[in-house]
Amino acid sequence: MNSEEETLYYRLGGSEEIRQIIDDMYDRVLADPLLSGFFENVDMTKQRQMQTEFIAAALGGPEKYGGLDLAYAHAGRGITTLHLSAFVGHLLAVLEERGVSDNDIHGVVTRINTYANDITGATSSDG
Repeated sequence: MNSEEETLYYRLGGSEEIRQIIDDMYDRVLADPLLSGFFENVDMTKQRQMQTEFIAAALGGPEKYGGLDLAYAHAGRGITTLHLSAFVGHLLAVLEERGVSDNDIHGVVTRINTYANDITGATSSDG
């Protein structure tokens, strides 16, 4: 196998599949009363595109994330680890529904967790 076949990006199905995963995830997020308020007055077409780029790049795809720095984009929004866990939970549910292996789901969570402090504004690993 070459390195492209090894990345989570390709194991999840590449660009189009990741876009569909993100679309399904946001359908769940927007229906979640804990999270929906964060997306009031947000251009969800742009949000979905930025999230797709971010996830694709984070999972080893060829896409480049062109959005704002994560810490800057999330600063002052009141996002806690509870919110992040709920958000990631919706992503996990979509991955499970699509039959993604437990190993690859763990890999996705591990990648996302590397950005947790930027998203929540925590300054330490226990935040």
